[in-house]
Amino acid sequence: MNLKYDFTHTGDFEIKVTTFFGLEEILAKELQQLGGRDVEVFKRGASVTGDIGFLYKANLCLHSALKVLIPIAKFEASTEQELYDNIKLLEWEKFISVTDSIMIESVLNSDFFDHSLYVSQKVKDGIVDRFRDKTGSRPDVDLIHPAFKLYVHIYKNEVSLHLDSSGEPLYKRGYRSDINQAPMKEVLAAGLVKLSGWEPHLLLIDGMCGAGTIAIEAALWANNIPPGYYRNDFTFMKWRNFDEEMYETIYESCISKIKNNKVEIIANEIDALTIKKAKINVKNAKVDDVVSCNHQSFFDITTERKSGVIILNPPYNERMPLDETEKLYKEIGDKLKKDFKNFVAWIITSAPEGVKSVGLRPSRKIQLYNGSLDCRFLKYELYEGTKRIHKFQPKP
Repeated sequence: MNLKYDFTHTGDFEIKVTTFFGLEEILAKELQQLGGRDVEVFKRGASVTGDIGFLYKANLCLHSALKVLIPIAKFEASTEQELYDNIKLLEWEKFISVTDSIMIESVLNSDFFDHSLYVSQKVKDGIVDRFRDKTGSRPDVDLIHPAFKLYVHIYKNEVSLHLDSSGEPLYKRGYRSDINQAPMKEVLAAGLVKLSGWEPHLLLIDGMCGAGTIAIEAALWANNIPPGYYRNDFTFMKWRNFDEEMYETIYESCISKIKNNKVEIIANEIDALTIKKAKINVKNAKVDDVVSCNHQSFFDITTERKSGVIILNPPYNERMPLDETEKLYKEIGDKLKKDFKNFVAWIITSAPEGVKSVGLRPSRKIQLYNGSLDCRFLKYELYEGTKRIHKFQPKP
């Protein structure tokens, strides 16, 4: 059995990029803008055709990506022995030498296999036993900084193997110095900004900013800062075909495209310790000239701007009693109606009871997940008068 890709490959090949549920179309658009070809969306990801340089650029520049993977093999297996035998047949020596380290990560959706750690163990056994039979030695396992991270996905009896080029998930940008009690992943925050329709010429208010992630990700979008700018480690850098000169050229090209737009982003947080963390993160991300961090309640915000976008990530009822949730969301609705006419507000929440208390009808609902929480990202268009009057007002 042959591998679909090996390090002698110099042309274009298939690449799969994963993301969070609900961000697939945003990811697909990013891939097209980067120059990827044959972009096709699938659940929680998109496939694209590109060369090794595109793979470097994808890891460095994609805001909405979690992993950049190379499909290397697919086969059927209904038993542990079939899985092991097929793995052992693959020509792993085209990728790995006995001096390399490996790590296996498995995700299962199958009646035939129900323990991901055991599947990872069997895949590892098949790889190292092939090397032991051929060379008398075997690669080591490294769960922290492996040279090769293999991603195994089993759906029913279909086994798909992918080479992970990213290493740490791409939401780990590198600018976060600390994490608050309920952190939002950077990729989700970037997705919220794009889904909101915010443009850099508009005021953006991250009204309950926590660690400042939404505000920072908006600043990266606005000034074309590559999210990988803060990282100096991707797994592809450990591969024997890593072209350091090509990567440096791509990196310098991406950095040269960073803009210095005049952008106004306000990040508000009522908790003193949390806003300190947000300020550190904003400074680490080098966007403190764009993002203003204020130790202030959302309910005390005022602005002379006549329009803009508000994104709110309020506490969910998993972390507060129901009556407090309903009270908070009613106060949010009252604040929006009173002080933010002609703005567009978005709220991400997993608290349907709270949504009912806002007192506004959302014009759009998008299903997303914040960690394991099933959320809705809700759009509220805040008109000067009633929506009916605004909608049917005659044009001049």
